[in-house]
Amino acid sequence: MAAESAVLTESQVTSADGTRLSYRKWPVANSTITFAVVHGLGEHGGRYQRFADGMARFGMSTYAVDLRGHGNSPGQRGHVDSWSQWVDDAAAFIDHVERQVDQEVVPLGHSFGGAVLLSAVLAGRVTRAGRFVLSSPALQLKVAVPAWKKRLGEMTSRITPRLSMSNEVDPSTLSRLPEVVEAYRSDPLVHSKISSRTFTEWQRSAAEDLERAGEIKIPFLILAGSDDRLIDPDGSRRLHERAPQMSTLHVLEGHYHEPFNDRDSEEAFTLIRDWLRK
Repeated sequence: MAAESAVLTESQVTSADGTRLSYRKWPVANSTITFAVVHGLGEHGGRYQRFADGMARFGMSTYAVDLRGHGNSPGQRGHVDSWSQWVDDAAAFIDHVERQVDQEVVPLGHSFGGAVLLSAVLAGRVTRAGRFVLSSPALQLKVAVPAWKKRLGEMTSRITPRLSMSNEVDPSTLSRLPEVVEAYRSDPLVHSKISSRTFTEWQRSAAEDLERAGEIKIPFLILAGSDDRLIDPDGSRRLHERAPQMSTLHVLEGHYHEPFNDRDSEEAFTLIRDWLRK
């Protein structure tokens, strides 16, 4: 019988440039699948406790990294010099998990982490995984960025790449559960920062992820909330349209940005389980 919850422990993994990244793991005895989770902008791996517990009920384990500039990992909050640094972090973490367990590892990326995971897959940095999962991948903002602001961001990225600004994430857009919203607001490891360089690197990489989606050679599942006010679910639809043979898309009716931390989250957990059983 599958465990109903997993026990949290913490450890570290080294990225390509020597940066020591923190990660958490919720191992389940006799599990057959382990998830390697890459979180979204401003948050951290510790926020995936609900996901770990939800999948533990199906006998699946979870590991979740803190990318550089997030959580317990070092680095300026919300900043990378190059998108490739987060790709390196994700690739090193997934490889580490694959060496830690003797079962299938399924990478999962949420929001910005979904864009990072897509970039890693397209760069050939995810070599052993046979499939992966995306949750609300950050490919298209719900509110369009004005052209003048894009130009200003590009100029600032070149001149003062570490200039930090608010990521403008409204916690109330993440979940319909008040306790989740309040926990996000009060979490000392959550931050609201994004640097000018990170913003332009994300824009470029998200566009490239969509442009090259047809090159993906392994199956992947996309989950998106129909009422996501932060990341436009149309980005997920466009991704699916560009990789129809490899992707499966589920738009969860009424769900906000975080399907694992929202009302009716069991629907998301069950969809993942059923997809993995195919």
